[in-house]
Amino acid sequence: MSAPAFAQDNDTADKPADVAKDEPNIVVTGTRIKGINPVGSALIPIGREDIEKLGGGTTNDALRKIPQVINFGGSNDQLGGSVIQNTSLNSFFAKSINLRGLGTASTLSLVNGHRVAPQGPNGQLFDADNIPGIAVERIEVVADGGSAIYGSDAIGGVVNYITRQPENTLEAQFRVGLANSVQEYIGSIAAGRKWDTGGFFLAYEYQKRTALEADDRPELFNSDLSPYGGGANPIFSSPANVQFTANGTAYGIPAGTTGGITLGQLSTTTNRQNAWKGADAVPSGERHAVVGTFRQHLGDSITFSADGFYSRHSYVLKGVASTATLTVPNTNPYSPCFAGKADNSATLDCPANGNVLVPYNFLNALGPATNAGYEEIWSISGGLEFKLGHGWSANLSGYYSTDVGSNRVDNQLNTSGLNRALGATVAGTTKPAGVDFFNPFCDSSASTCNSPATLDLFRAYTKLGSTYKLTGGSANIGGSLFDIGGGSVRVALGGELHHDFLSGTGQVSNTRTDNVGIATGVPTSNKRDVKSGYAELFVPLVGSGNAMPGIARLELDVAVRYDHYSDVGHTTNPKIGVNYSPVGGLTFHGSYGTSFRAPTLVDVNKYATAGFLPRNATGAAVGLSPANGSFQYAYPIGGNADLKPEKAKTWSIGFDVSPELVKNVHLGVTYYNIVYTDKVDTAAYNAPIGAVLNSGLYDSFVVYNPVYFPTKSKMTLAQYVAYWNQLTSDPGLPVLGVVDPTTLIAIVDARRNNSGVVKTDGIDFNFLYDIPGNFADFRIGAQANYTFRYKTAPIPGAVLKNEVNHFGYPARFTGKIELGVDKGGFSGTAFINFVNSRTITRDFLPAAVPDSYRNIGSYTTFDLNLRYKFKDSDSGWSNGLAISLSAQNLFDATPPLVVNSGGTPIRFDPSYSSSLGRFVSLQLSKKFY
Repeated sequence: MSAPAFAQDNDTADKPADVAKDEPNIVVTGTRIKGINPVGSALIPIGREDIEKLGGGTTNDALRKIPQVINFGGSNDQLGGSVIQNTSLNSFFAKSINLRGLGTASTLSLVNGHRVAPQGPNGQLFDADNIPGIAVERIEVVADGGSAIYGSDAIGGVVNYITRQPENTLEAQFRVGLANSVQEYIGSIAAGRKWDTGGFFLAYEYQKRTALEADDRPELFNSDLSPYGGGANPIFSSPANVQFTANGTAYGIPAGTTGGITLGQLSTTTNRQNAWKGADAVPSGERHAVVGTFRQHLGDSITFSADGFYSRHSYVLKGVASTATLTVPNTNPYSPCFAGKADNSATLDCPANGNVLVPYNFLNALGPATNAGYEEIWSISGGLEFKLGHGWSANLSGYYSTDVGSNRVDNQLNTSGLNRALGATVAGTTKPAGVDFFNPFCDSSASTCNSPATLDLFRAYTKLGSTYKLTGGSANIGGSLFDIGGGSVRVALGGELHHDFLSGTGQVSNTRTDNVGIATGVPTSNKRDVKSGYAELFVPLVGSGNAMPGIARLELDVAVRYDHYSDVGHTTNPKIGVNYSPVGGLTFHGSYGTSFRAPTLVDVNKYATAGFLPRNATGAAVGLSPANGSFQYAYPIGGNADLKPEKAKTWSIGFDVSPELVKNVHLGVTYYNIVYTDKVDTAAYNAPIGAVLNSGLYDSFVVYNPVYFPTKSKMTLAQYVAYWNQLTSDPGLPVLGVVDPTTLIAIVDARRNNSGVVKTDGIDFNFLYDIPGNFADFRIGAQANYTFRYKTAPIPGAVLKNEVNHFGYPARFTGKIELGVDKGGFSGTAFINFVNSRTITRDFLPAAVPDSYRNIGSYTTFDLNLRYKFKDSDSGWSNGLAISLSAQNLFDATPPLVVNSGGTPIRFDPSYSSSLGRFVSLQLSKKFY
């Protein structure tokens, strides 16, 4: 991968990544001034050749090789376990970039230097695979605050996807990738034409990947954590269990049971079922993407340019099946306590009211909770560039972008219909006389226990739809003010306007309606106008014209930007950068600035992706008895109209060495420091539920049930039930499951707040050495990140805790080593990827899990990419032909064990390892001209 670049004059420019020197008429990411690289901040360029050497099949695969990118919250393979940085909000399963582990919303993504509509139902990410690899000219990453240049979102940094410019070409690629139980297919084609005054480029790509079923990775996706002292598989099963009191002894229904059951037939052996049974670990997906650019000179001084892209990603996920503890009245003829049924047990007696509880898994009755959806984004931008003479130029540009997403989760439960089907009277209505009772006492894994008509009484769904439209434009003028000893003093001035509009269906659901045939939801809409002005000044104090001993080069860059939001106020953010070279080949650099992130339109909307989310946990996880019992709690989720912008202060210092005496060597080291405040967060949702309920730190977010937490609750049970009923009375906020408020142990507020604080610092390291030889050329490289601190507090006023190297936070050290060889048309590259050992804190572990399981082992994987490009020959068939063979995780290293008990338990950490295992791919490329 290319070495980072800094602003250079032509006499001392570093070869590997001096993008501005190679293309002096372009504006490089991190600055508004033509012909320079960002001053004081490292620019990490990833070109087409780098992507090929990395061996990944997609743009996202290539970006995830950068140590500054942390796989929190922006992937489609992070199902199960604890929620890390709002992973569950990525419900359209996009693949987004998270710089420094600060969150996907804190990384600004640009396409050819301009904004596009944000994606996801929460409007806080951009899917890197929208831009196919065949259409990428390069990707420029600046892992430093960038709000002084670009405005909102650039707290962790900026990723700019630069597409190919017009050229004469016709080329095609086909790639097939295979892992155990997973297949991936990618086909692409690109064409372009260039003429004297302009040209165009157009590319299309198709991607398809099959799902990874959890049953194919039982060592990773297994809810039974009892071998490590955690909870056993849940008692929600089929065949099910019968309880006579809440969290009382669970008596198993024998396998093969058909029809009803008697007390005497119940077993003292509890039935348990892996929650992942029948579910996918990674969804299947399909994508169509188109990218185009156009350029035309309109005379000698005016150029028109345009770019655009379209991407549609669809997916299907067989999710974890719905579960519920059913209250079965004695009016149900299949119940062992059905009125009039003989008591044939010497030890068991029916409750006085005749109701029994049945913890039940609906996998065999309804099927998995299937989530199917799509996300479609398109963007177009165009503008005019004017050459004004005397080194000055101006441009006017406009852009329009729309993102539309929709999904539907089926095989959920309508509470009223389910209770009627069980035999209860709800709101004065019973089930239809011609429809049989629902029978949860039959073994649905062995026979068909319930008719479609019965299931249709309560089979429910939830739909979510969102549309985000972004319309904007900018004007910019820049050029040389005057010359001083170090070179030309340059300036850039400009302004930007954009209008953002969000509309959506809200959570449309029939899970809580009185009749399963009726769905409710509240349409959502928000809009805002943003007005911005910016200026940047580049001052080369010392350069080749006035260099002196000890000061070969000294450059200063100052930028400032003002942004006014019609809904959340205004902010001004400055940045200053310095480059200092005492001698040629050695550059010291530093920067300081402030950045911000405005809350998204979803963040400030009460009804966007909102509702009540029930969850179940074992007694061990929540600190209640019995340890293997099942306890339900609920999260109110949604936006907050009173949010204010997040703020950050960032500074960095480092050096960059490319010795003149040793050619082709580059070494760079950068220290960074970030203080991030007023972070929009869902603190109580991201934390492990045991810590939320028992640490005392989150008590302001929790309403406790007095039956289970008598010393913490401030209500009677009647008041608690009334509070729940009042809270859920808004028809626009669906309850996404079956809830009995009398046995709901707590209500945990997971709505958005300006509650988070993060202070982090660390070092980025990179090394590259190209070794030319008579037989072959060799490459040795390394990239690494070492994080000193990642101090965070979930709520204002709380003591900051250093969470670095803890599960759910950035690892202390991550890095990769690159070894390559090039000879003729052959290129071979091997990568060694490493994550150091880490720990999982007691907050994330069930109380009974021994401390020995706090240790998370280090993880090392090997990647290999072999490529051969045929020489041009007279025969023609091999002209432009290339073959690549790649293997990710070549030796199929198993992820280290993590007792990851949150949500649906798993046995690894998907943030730093992959469930796919070894992934081998073969690619054929053909350039016809």
